[in-house]
Amino acid sequence: MFSTLTNYLTKKSWWMDVVFYFASALLIAVVFSYLIFTLKIYLQKREIADADKNIAVYGTQEQKAYEKKILDYKRLIDDFTVIVGKHKISSNIFSFIEDNTVPSVWFSNFDMSDSTNEIRLLGEAENMLTLSQQVQVFEKDKEYIKNITVLNSQAGVGGKIGFILNLSLGSKIFTYQSEPLIPNSVTQ
Repeated sequence: MFSTLTNYLTKKSWWMDVVFYFASALLIAVVFSYLIFTLKIYLQKREIADADKNIAVYGTQEQKAYEKKILDYKRLIDDFTVIVGKHKISSNIFSFIEDNTVPSVWFSNFDMSDSTNEIRLLGEAENMLTLSQQVQVFEKDKEYIKNITVLNSQAGVGGKIGFILNLSLGSKIFTYQSEPLIPNSVTQ
């Protein structure tokens, strides 16, 4: 029995020795890697500091002042670009409606909501066919109009059709255009 216990302890101590030596070797490798990386970081920082010193040598104080002034102007221009980019130009809507209105259609009133980019147009058409043509003209322009809804249409005095249209506009209509908005082909 004593010999079995001795064999068991010998086998167990042999595995413990393997695990101990493996863990020791792993610890030494980690410490060695840490020291190598620390040395590399130190050398890189020293090279960066030397490069900064060399860069500082070039250029006079006057040139550096001009450079700072130019960078300040660039920052101001970038800020202005952001502001202008977010600015909505509502006057494009007037040009768009003028260019895309069918003859024999009159718009007497419109109401615009900036938050939803919708316009409600109150108008009058010569007949139902003309109103239908007007809606088709607006529907063809997918670039500026997302959705069109006829809220109300009714026959009035003299056979004229009174109507209310609701146009959901795309954001592109509100951006600055150096060229006027290209009109759709409106039947004369």
